[in-house]
Amino acid sequence: MMNMNDKKTAGKILQDISLSLDSFTKETAYPGLLGGYTGTALFFAYYYQLTGKQKYLKKVHQLLERSVEDMAEAALPFSHCSGIAGMVWNIQHLIKAGFVNEEGMDDIFEEVDDILGREMLRAVQQGQHDFLHQGLGIALYFLERAPHPQATHYLSALVATLESTAVKTTAGISWQDHLTGLGGRPVGEVTFNMGLAHGVPAIISILSMIHQKGIAPKQTNDLVRKGISWILKAENSPEEELTSLFPVLTDAGHQALTGKQSRLGWCYGDLGIATMLLNAGISLQDNTYQEKALQIFHHTLSHRNSKNGNVHDACLCHGSAGIAHIYRRAWLQTKDPALLTGATYWLQETFRMNTHQDAPAGFRFYGKDGYENSYGILEGAAGIGLALMAAIDEETDPLWDRCILLC
Repeated sequence: MMNMNDKKTAGKILQDISLSLDSFTKETAYPGLLGGYTGTALFFAYYYQLTGKQKYLKKVHQLLERSVEDMAEAALPFSHCSGIAGMVWNIQHLIKAGFVNEEGMDDIFEEVDDILGREMLRAVQQGQHDFLHQGLGIALYFLERAPHPQATHYLSALVATLESTAVKTTAGISWQDHLTGLGGRPVGEVTFNMGLAHGVPAIISILSMIHQKGIAPKQTNDLVRKGISWILKAENSPEEELTSLFPVLTDAGHQALTGKQSRLGWCYGDLGIATMLLNAGISLQDNTYQEKALQIFHHTLSHRNSKNGNVHDACLCHGSAGIAHIYRRAWLQTKDPALLTGATYWLQETFRMNTHQDAPAGFRFYGKDGYENSYGILEGAAGIGLALMAAIDEETDPLWDRCILLC
């Protein structure tokens, strides 16, 4: 459990993050769940729960009102990361968690159900499976909306569409990647993405969640099992003694296309695959998947560090706070003490990351052009804050992390 000194350190950082997000939401014009001002409502909701201060709940309501206005007036994408799907997921989540009254909100959901449902099916039918930026992420809204009949209808249709777009192989099934911009690859090359942010693990995760809702149970069971079979065939050979167990990108024959190493983080690499396996095991009530997940988690605990994990900042996407929270979420589900030890280690690493001047709470995101200030959930201060609150508040299930497929 977190000691008092760590709680004080985290508490001070959270105060600083709160102030920086207050400024960010007043100044920024762009909405969106994982990068824009919309997602900071999640931070303020859980911070209200932690502190009991009404001013943070008031901030949540203000941000949601602003989100609703932007959905009505602005031309926004449909995606989970930065578009309408993520914004209405956020409203649904905050209602279900008891932060927001659902009165008057039904009209919003009724208006977007068919728009988002049709877009989700169109995109996935065309192979646009990317969780963050294309069709797949829209499913998370319908999962939060279930058991509403429209949600059940579109999730059932999604299962059928994923079944029809799957690539069948002797090793199982997979879904071709059409988005990854990893550069230098031949035009027309058939690739398969192994990352939770954009690839096959996200598809399997969504199918597991649909199965858990009791929707198309036979189809989802079959697709999840065959998908996992395909994923596991891509594991690196033990004799190669690599620190990564899984690559980033493969061809149809499981040959790694950009090297066999992957980073330590949520977006790509072993942690996302382990998380997918753990959740699939829980959903399908299959201990073999949970045991495989723990084997992968334990490998990362004993073989990975900041240097070989390519960890340069504290963000949720591929930084220390995200790593800490993935281990914490897995510990909550398994009570394996090694996972809590890992969470504590990476929390300490996060405390060492807030050294940047003129940055939100001292944290900066390491982007393509070097370090930059970032405020959102996926790459910035809001996500770091949510992970810190999960570490402090051991009584609250951090269900916000469903927005990045962790539960």
